[in-house]
Amino acid sequence: MSNKPKVSVLIPTFNYAHFLHETITSVLNQTFADYELIIVDNHSTDDTDKVVAKHLHDARVSYYKNEKNLGISGNLNACLRYAKGEYIKFLCADDKFHPQLLEKFVAVMETYPQVSLVTCDKEVFHAKSFVTRVPVSHLRDGKTALLDTLNDHCWIGEPSSVMFRSKDLGVGQFTTDYSMHIDWEMWLRILTVGDCYVIPEALSLIRYHPGQHARKMKRLKYILCFEEYNLAKDVQQNSKFDYDLKDKMKEINKAVRKRATYCVRVAMFKLIPGLYKKQSWPIFIRAFKIGFRERVYGTAMLELLKGLQINATKMLSR
Repeated sequence: MSNKPKVSVLIPTFNYAHFLHETITSVLNQTFADYELIIVDNHSTDDTDKVVAKHLHDARVSYYKNEKNLGISGNLNACLRYAKGEYIKFLCADDKFHPQLLEKFVAVMETYPQVSLVTCDKEVFHAKSFVTRVPVSHLRDGKTALLDTLNDHCWIGEPSSVMFRSKDLGVGQFTTDYSMHIDWEMWLRILTVGDCYVIPEALSLIRYHPGQHARKMKRLKYILCFEEYNLAKDVQQNSKFDYDLKDKMKEINKAVRKRATYCVRVAMFKLIPGLYKKQSWPIFIRAFKIGFRERVYGTAMLELLKGLQINATKMLSR
């Protein structure tokens, strides 16, 4: 392997010693060998040191420990500071790679120099088992992919499913402004400098378990709806995106209204019965302000009534 590897595989970890051996092994078993594997521990209190030590005989593996917990964004950015590869491939400490993932991702990057981000289908394993298919495939215009994911869910996927070019880090590092959609916000910025390629194969293996960050955050619906609105609003206002999207403002405005409507429906209307609890007031007021700014109260009410009607119909049909 040369001093500058083709790929930097980055594993940020915190108290995941019980999964880490499987994760590391999935990298070492890759059919593509020109990579460095960097593991950055975010001040864990478990046996992470012992697990990693078993793999340090491999010259491609290096291990760093943060002196204090830097948070999720901070640890992702710490990983980036150690990376020397042309391509960046994160792997969450509880996930795994298909043996051919690096080989196939690198082949796309080498074939399409205009592509800034590669992703793929996902295979969920552990407590549940199923495959998640990305709704599009192969080469996608970056601007189109950015708008598609704003108006839908984030089909780009989690860090374990995405590769990007280190030279494109001119867009900045991972933000500290978000709790759940840290990666999604980063992917949107990366798509401003190039195209997207979707490999229609389940090459990333995502572990489904109670302790994973995404599952914990999904229980906090208010945080999710506000973050999704803020993402769309950032693109609309071009506050973090050095990108000319004036010709796509109709689609962007649609995305903003869609996210604002969801905020009003979930974080305002549904909270009304519980407003006697003072802890509900800040959430309600925040959603109220968003609804007023975007003028979506009527749309949100219609969606709420439609949902109630569908639920009532299902109950009567039983």
